[in-house]
Amino acid sequence: MDTKVTLAAHRGWRGKYPENTMLGFRKALELDIDAIEMDAHMTKDYQIVVCHDATLDRTTDTCGEICRMTLEEVRKADAGIKFGEEFKGEKVPTFEEFLELMASRPDIRLLLELKDYPEVIGDFAYASAELTLSLCRKYGIFGSDRLTVITFSTGICAWLRTRYTKEDFLIHGFYPKTKMKGWENDEPYKYYDEVCLFNNGERDPQGFPIDRGTVVADKARFTEFALMGIKPCVYYRLNTDEDVHRLAYEYGAIGFTSDHPDICGQILDKIGARKLKK
Repeated sequence: MDTKVTLAAHRGWRGKYPENTMLGFRKALELDIDAIEMDAHMTKDYQIVVCHDATLDRTTDTCGEICRMTLEEVRKADAGIKFGEEFKGEKVPTFEEFLELMASRPDIRLLLELKDYPEVIGDFAYASAELTLSLCRKYGIFGSDRLTVITFSTGICAWLRTRYTKEDFLIHGFYPKTKMKGWENDEPYKYYDEVCLFNNGERDPQGFPIDRGTVVADKARFTEFALMGIKPCVYYRLNTDEDVHRLAYEYGAIGFTSDHPDICGQILDKIGARKLKK
């Protein structure tokens, strides 16, 4: 049975298990979800690993920038202990470990966030993107029906579209565009197939975005992106609040990403936004 909207588990089942770990991914796949979102970085010896931050500091017992560490050094880190003693021993996964798991679930879409940015680390980021996508192709997770590439980099968006087409994968960016690195030099919206709308995009006199605590962008933004042929999506604290989910759905959100995909799925079913798979 087709779903009306799509539901993605954010960094695995982040609300219940250590983020971006194999345990979190396996547990997320036990739920009624449509996709898994995860993050990729490249080590200095050219290996792709799964981690959100550019450093290991927040999520592991180890400190250091991933791009300046070897795979062996990254794998020594404990990626579970900070979440809870019972998760001690979880490792930062290699991207290939994750892809092996995903290859066994052709019904699940991959939302792949490329976290190395040329605006920050130069050409290393393009090499990281190319290697990451070549691994997707190797494991058969390629094509617009299976893969969406997410990035906060306008440079990566542009680079991707010089080498790949929409038939290879979709591109997912962010609103307001001031969240996109390099937005001052290029228009990021022209590359998007999907967009995550964070809030209303207000700016202060210096041009910086103002976050007034609003969770859902105003309805006009959803409508405008839909008219542009860009799929409106939401995340930003969309975890357990039924009223927020209902508002986002009524405004036109088609893609939902959640740290609590179990609760989010139940809410979306309750408000009639999606139907249980059979």
